[in-house]
Amino acid sequence: MRLNAATNGAMRILMVCRTDRPLSMPEMARRLGLTEALVLKTCNELMQAGYLVGQRGPGGGYRLAKPAGAINAVEILDLFEPQENLFPCRLHQEDECRIVSLCILRRACEAAYRAFREELARLSLADLALDTAEEGGVQKAARASSQAAAGR
Repeated sequence: MRLNAATNGAMRILMVCRTDRPLSMPEMARRLGLTEALVLKTCNELMQAGYLVGQRGPGGGYRLAKPAGAINAVEILDLFEPQENLFPCRLHQEDECRIVSLCILRRACEAAYRAFREELARLSLADLALDTAEEGGVQKAARASSQAAAGR
C-alpha cells in the first residue's frame, strides 16, 4: 500500500499546523520540503473539509480549525485516498476479474488494508504532531519521512 502525494502532503501539513499560530504557505512548503503548489491545493482541500482555516494578510497563514486531538488520521486518509488506489488488483475496475473468488492476493490485501485503517484509526493528529517550534527537527522529520517513502 502506498499513499498518494496529496495524502502524504495533507498528513505532513496537518502535523506541523497548530491552533494558536498561523503558518504561511511558503513557510510550510520550506519546512516540509513540498512544492508551494501542492501545499496550496492541499490546504484548500483541508479548509473545505473543515480541518484548516486560512487567514489573509500580514501575519496570516493556515492553522488547525479544531484541536489536533479531534482529528483522526483515518479521516484524512479517507479524504485524500481513493480506496481502490491501495489495491494491486482490478477488483474495483469496470472489467470483471476472472479469479476474484479464488484470489488469495485480494484477501491478503483486504486484510492488510483493514489493519492499516485500524492502526490509523487509533491515532489522532495530536499523536502525530511535530513540534513546529523546533524548525530543524521538523525539517529532519520531513527528510526522514521522504526517505522512508522512497524506500531508502
